[in-house]
Amino acid sequence: MKLIILESKSIEHRSWYLCKCNLLEYLECLKEDFYDYAIQRKIVKNQYLDKLYSTIKSGDPIPTITLTYNQAHLDNLTDNTAEINLSNSEILDGLQRSFRLWTYLNIFNKYESLTNIDFRTFAKELKHDNPLFFDSGVVSTKLLRSLIESGEINNIKTALSNYDIYLTIWTGLTEKEVIQKMLLLNAGQKSVSKTHQFELLFLHFFDAIKASDVKIELFREKDSNANDVKRGNREIGQFMFSSIIVALQSFVEGRPLRVSTEKLIEHEFSESVETTEITFDLVFNTNFLLYYLSKLVDLDNIICSKEKNGKEWFSKDTTLSGIFAAVGSRIDFSIIQTEQELKTKADKEFETLTRRINEVGFNLTGFTDQYNVLSSRSVNIGSFIRKVVMEYTLQLMAEKSESWSEIFSKVKEKR
Repeated sequence: MKLIILESKSIEHRSWYLCKCNLLEYLECLKEDFYDYAIQRKIVKNQYLDKLYSTIKSGDPIPTITLTYNQAHLDNLTDNTAEINLSNSEILDGLQRSFRLWTYLNIFNKYESLTNIDFRTFAKELKHDNPLFFDSGVVSTKLLRSLIESGEINNIKTALSNYDIYLTIWTGLTEKEVIQKMLLLNAGQKSVSKTHQFELLFLHFFDAIKASDVKIELFREKDSNANDVKRGNREIGQFMFSSIIVALQSFVEGRPLRVSTEKLIEHEFSESVETTEITFDLVFNTNFLLYYLSKLVDLDNIICSKEKNGKEWFSKDTTLSGIFAAVGSRIDFSIIQTEQELKTKADKEFETLTRRINEVGFNLTGFTDQYNVLSSRSVNIGSFIRKVVMEYTLQLMAEKSESWSEIFSKVKEKR
């Protein structure tokens, strides 16, 4: 895709460009799954964004779109022109705008491929090919009817081709810098929550996870098998995306955090400098992420081999956050300076836990007996069980022999 460079700046190993390009060319060059990059910026309903096409038609400017390009420089770079391959880029800011305008182009292309078709039939055809257009609320039968009956649907491509947009492009960023850029929605707006930092960690390194030797498969809410995985009807190494995030977050915080379906994780990190530095310098990199996932799968294997209901129990958010919080609480993150030091200390704790599981196990029959007598009226079960699992894991690693009954009672007394 061709660019006109309006301004540029080099900062150490990275470069920043302010560019202008044709909107139609931009939309046509977007990679097929561009909108599936960042979960925290999923496509949402927004009546103001839905007026974007009218803005384009009128010629009014729209905010710049920010991209990261995984090359040291733009292609065929001269003083005032360059090229970019959008298959090597990600949208850091402007996903909602890009998706809506790309949808209009798809509507035009689909309609142009058909002849003598009414709006209801066209809606069915479009929904069959692109259900996300309707599921996200960006497209409706009412909108299609208006476009078709007014004849405006035939003008869409021309309107897009007559409009220029402005891009802010970063090149030469390190993995850490890409994530840091992604943590800001826009200048002047507040940064993304610490929870979203962890989401970005996984999404940014998703290809590395799939290409690694770690036998793990992550599921998101939209996946057809998600509910089965949530219920524990899964294979070893299969986990919910959100559960993996909360387990790692609990590990770093040293306390069990919780997942919500509306807000992926309710709790946010404390804003301490120590936690932030550890998060970015030690955790936010491919090597540690793969290390963490390998330990997770190792535990999955051993627990499922030792416990009859291990697959169901270990895949739960309450279990994962409790166990990993226990392991993390035994590590003093504030004194760790290197990734290798963190791995060494974590190895020691995971080895202890693995040995104790082999020797004693988690006695899930005892856990289930105690769980079944809980009253939801007297206790927040989710929060309570996380604390119970953490306490039991700590006692297990400390080579103590407290039963689930004793642990349940102890945690109740602390409430």
